[in-house]
Amino acid sequence: MNLKWFVFVFLCFIEQSSEETDEVKIGAIFSFGTTNGKVAKIAMEAAVQDVNSDPSLLGGRKLALTLHDSNYSGFLGIIGAVIGPQSSVIAHVLSHLVNQLHVPLLSFTALDPTLSPLQYPYFIQTAPNDLFLMTAVADMISYFQYREVVAIFSDDDQGKNSITALGDKLAERRCKISYKAILPPQPISSRDLIVDQLVKVTSMESRVIVLHTLSITGLKVFEIAHDLGMMTSEYVWIATSWLSSTLDSTSVSPKVATSIQGALTLRSHTPDSSKKRAFYSRWNKLSNGSIALNVYGLYAYDTVWMIAHALKEFFDHGGKITYSNDSNLNSFAGKAMNLAALSIFDGGNQLLSNILKTNMTGVSGPIAFNPDRSMPRPSFDVLNVAGKGLMRQIGYWCNYSGLSVVPPESLYAKPANRSSSTQLLDQVIWPGKTTKRPRGWIFPDNGRPLRIGVPRRVSYKAFVSEEEGSGVVRGYSIDVFLAALKCLPYPVPHKFIMFGDGHKNPSYSQLVNMITANVFDAAVGDITIVTNRTKILDFSQPYADSGLVVVVHVKKIRSIAWAFLRPFTPLTWGVIAVFCLVVGTVVWTLEHKFNDEFRGPPKKQMVTILWFSFSTIFGAPRENTVSTLGRIVLLIWLFVILIITSSYTASLTSFLTVQQLSSSIQGIESLVTSNDAIGYQVGSFAENYLFEEVNIAKSRLVPLGSPEEYADALEQGRVAAVVDERPYVDLFLSTYCGFQKVGPEFTKSGWGFAFPRDSPLAIDMSTAILQLSENGELEKIHKKWLNRKVCGGQSSAADSEQLPLKSFWGLFLISGVTCCFALLVYFCLMLHQFKQHFPELTHGSTSRTRISHSSGINKIVVAMAVLCQSPLNLKLITSSSSSSRNRTANPSFRLNLSAHSRSEPSPVFTSVKSFAPATVANLGPGFDFLGCAVDGIGDFVTLRLDPNVHPGEVSISDISGAGKKLRRNPRWNCAGIAAISVMKMLNIRSVGLTLSLHKGLPLGSGLGSSAASAAAAAVAGKRLFGRPLTLTDLVLAGLDSESKVSGYHADNVAPAIMGGFVLIRSYHPLELIQLNFPHEKDLFFVLANPEFEAPTKKMREALPQEITMSHHIWNCSQAGALVASVLLGDVSGFGKALSSDKIVEPRRTPLIPGMEGVKKAAMEAGAFGCTISGAGPTAVAVTDNEETGREIGQRMVEAFLEHGKLKALAMVKKLDRIGARLVSSQPI
Repeated sequence: MNLKWFVFVFLCFIEQSSEETDEVKIGAIFSFGTTNGKVAKIAMEAAVQDVNSDPSLLGGRKLALTLHDSNYSGFLGIIGAVIGPQSSVIAHVLSHLVNQLHVPLLSFTALDPTLSPLQYPYFIQTAPNDLFLMTAVADMISYFQYREVVAIFSDDDQGKNSITALGDKLAERRCKISYKAILPPQPISSRDLIVDQLVKVTSMESRVIVLHTLSITGLKVFEIAHDLGMMTSEYVWIATSWLSSTLDSTSVSPKVATSIQGALTLRSHTPDSSKKRAFYSRWNKLSNGSIALNVYGLYAYDTVWMIAHALKEFFDHGGKITYSNDSNLNSFAGKAMNLAALSIFDGGNQLLSNILKTNMTGVSGPIAFNPDRSMPRPSFDVLNVAGKGLMRQIGYWCNYSGLSVVPPESLYAKPANRSSSTQLLDQVIWPGKTTKRPRGWIFPDNGRPLRIGVPRRVSYKAFVSEEEGSGVVRGYSIDVFLAALKCLPYPVPHKFIMFGDGHKNPSYSQLVNMITANVFDAAVGDITIVTNRTKILDFSQPYADSGLVVVVHVKKIRSIAWAFLRPFTPLTWGVIAVFCLVVGTVVWTLEHKFNDEFRGPPKKQMVTILWFSFSTIFGAPRENTVSTLGRIVLLIWLFVILIITSSYTASLTSFLTVQQLSSSIQGIESLVTSNDAIGYQVGSFAENYLFEEVNIAKSRLVPLGSPEEYADALEQGRVAAVVDERPYVDLFLSTYCGFQKVGPEFTKSGWGFAFPRDSPLAIDMSTAILQLSENGELEKIHKKWLNRKVCGGQSSAADSEQLPLKSFWGLFLISGVTCCFALLVYFCLMLHQFKQHFPELTHGSTSRTRISHSSGINKIVVAMAVLCQSPLNLKLITSSSSSSRNRTANPSFRLNLSAHSRSEPSPVFTSVKSFAPATVANLGPGFDFLGCAVDGIGDFVTLRLDPNVHPGEVSISDISGAGKKLRRNPRWNCAGIAAISVMKMLNIRSVGLTLSLHKGLPLGSGLGSSAASAAAAAVAGKRLFGRPLTLTDLVLAGLDSESKVSGYHADNVAPAIMGGFVLIRSYHPLELIQLNFPHEKDLFFVLANPEFEAPTKKMREALPQEITMSHHIWNCSQAGALVASVLLGDVSGFGKALSSDKIVEPRRTPLIPGMEGVKKAAMEAGAFGCTISGAGPTAVAVTDNEETGREIGQRMVEAFLEHGKLKALAMVKKLDRIGARLVSSQPI
């Protein structure tokens, strides 16, 4: 068929469609010789038959399907039809034509991700496009922990663009396509071309292959791969959806079945439904057993129904199938192709819109379009090809939550979770019929042993060294490497190659550069992971922590008995002693005339001066000072002593615990600022770091080749410090004494094994090192090689912090000598007195014990008795007293709630947040029985279920905003009391609650601050448990709070809960009347809140106990006028009544500075009325205009400042008609 004849057919189609007939023609373009083409043809014809079986669907019209076989042709498929094409190549070309003709083009197989609705507005993909397919493939590769893949694909638009999308998705997962094998477009792929490409694939390191092509070429690739030995256990094959659709619809030969065994493939997921099962049961009859149904048959069937529903909507809204000429095509008139005969479908835009609004359930599941025209929640079945060409399902993939072993429909009700722990697939049977996951890559160069470079160290051979003669490589790094190899699931042939001349440590930078030069395949040793090296190599996980430290020579000050004297010089000690005596003498001079404690015999006064002088060193003296001058002198002296003792303590601690450096180097900072020489280890990266990063001149850097050179250079002063990595320094300090690390570790790095870029062995070795760390093997290797004892003359860090006895024995000596001297003097005095009284004792009355002069023991007994008897005037006073301890329980912030008779409801939310507005109470004459809510300001309360709170209890966790001074004890907190009351009403005993309160209202402001907290808590408690409580119940809960805080009055809490105006008709029982202010009337409250707190209880104490009858009658009449004005919406009358209180306001006004002037200023500014809000200090004025309200507020603020010297803040608020309400909730 040539192009001219083909366009003629198309024109005939258009002309027939333009006539007023009972048929609505749609076209379909497919390669009907392919598997998907055969299935689609049967499914579309069945759909047309089903649509036509319902005459009401299209208003009596019939749907006619015109089929055209494109026969793999790219351009011959241009017919202007609605369904198709099968190929993305055709779709790209045909989309330009349908854009011009306004004919919607739908395809369920041309799924090229680059077919954008922006470029092709009339092209619609009715199946998930390949972007999602490639995302699923990328997730599978990441799940199996592969990092590189080989892509084999056909050289057409869909193949190239899909593989590009795969590369992007792999990059997001830190994977990549290492090689692309491109096959000619189907069906011209010859065996030789495929063999050439597969041979190239076998030379690649990666053994993970993604095959994205069509069925004919794909099966041929598998057969040839099997012949080439590429279907063994070392390969991973992932075929895209072409393989699943082929196996679903056709049977394959035993040879093909053998070649595809172990491959993974995907199939677009369609949920199970009765429609789907019914369609499957009809299929054998529809196809006459010629071919089995696959998923593209389901999409084909649903695509026809989508068009049918869109046409129904089109006709129902009066649409007609009409065409108009395209001026752009007129220039082609009369030519061979005669394109000028093509016409624009006038209703194309409306039909397109109807299609995109599709919302139906078909045999493939729910059908709709996202704003970007993609299918909602695309998903795929993950399949594993078993024996005989059968497929076993091993899981699912969905764009919502990734890989899983449960159907995606069961996950949509849960929060999306794509964490690695939730990604699961069932067991895979891989090529070669093994369940062991293939490694996915091979060693380059046909598996020859890896050439591993090892540094030939001259010093620190514990890390890596070569035994002389045997050539065996040993050391800490080598043992870690060999242990990690044992953890790998595959053998790694290798050989160690020493690097270095053996006379000095080699350059590690040169060693790692040998890997990039392909001299070595890896490097093992004490190789530091630094930035410059990671730019050209991959490193394993660090197996040892490292970092540069500074080492200096130190000298330890020898501990001596008199070390406690060292903090101060002898002169300082002398000055302190002299000033102690001077201060004592001055205080005695100022006190002894007035203070009995400083009076007495001269001897006593001298002792007092000495005692007072030196006791101030240890704290406030026992003697009290009474004179003002004495106290001033003592206060200043005590401050001086405080500074002296603090300095002494700090200095003594430093002397006794800190080693003294033999240089001024304290760390890297002081080392940089000095001009001293710095040593570094030969071959270490420290040289480049100090020169390039720290900017230390190379002339200051001294290379040192061994620990012996370190010690000698530091002791001789040739270098002020040595900079080296911590593992080397730790090994150095374990052998050489008199050296110490100073300052912090100023770089953070580690030692690892180096590999070429993108080497998969680096990843597996990292995993192995982590395994060694977790099972303790890494620590064992460290102890084997590096666990050296501290050198004999150097104490450990713990020992250096322990102070030896010899540092303090001088102090103990002084204390002991003092005690002995005091006892000696005391016993001398005792013996002197004993001699004076002994005759009297021996010749005393018969009532006393007789003592034999010949008995020394009896003399001692009598002497001891003398100490406690009257001869020495000593008395032993034994007093016993008992006192009962008044144990006050520590107040708990959790309250146990008593049981209630009603059943306990279950919570319906885990947390709720509520808001309650501010209120204006009293309203002048409406004291304690009238109030209203104002909009825009209030308190927030959040109640949460908390398993850490004991069931039946409430805990206040947080108070923010203006209420930070409030108690957190719920027994004394407004919100806590209200929450407790609601829980009692609901009989809540099985759960505990945590309450947080945000105060938007200042305390003691007269705006119902306590009531707002209580109201918000009550409403939150009700909503948390979903149990209906009446407004009266909630107000009673709020009254429990108000009664404990400010009194039993509901004129704040009732409007805070109910909103609007509320009149309290009775308290016992509680009766509430809600007064409806007309909605069409405007009412604005001007609230002027000064910086002054007026506690409700204090303001209530100012009220009169008795009132006159005239005042009673007056207030009653004004209260009635107030209620009437509210109901009538009379703002002027409301304001007049508001300002007419003669009982409460006159008593409270004097207690609020400037209140009288504020009221006057408000009335002069145009307010209808002004009074005190609640208990004050807020002043409230009313008006019916918001702008006037702002002017009134400004005048009220000025009046507070002028008359009351108070700063104030004014705001204009509307009436809140809602009251307390739920703000947010978290369902269980």
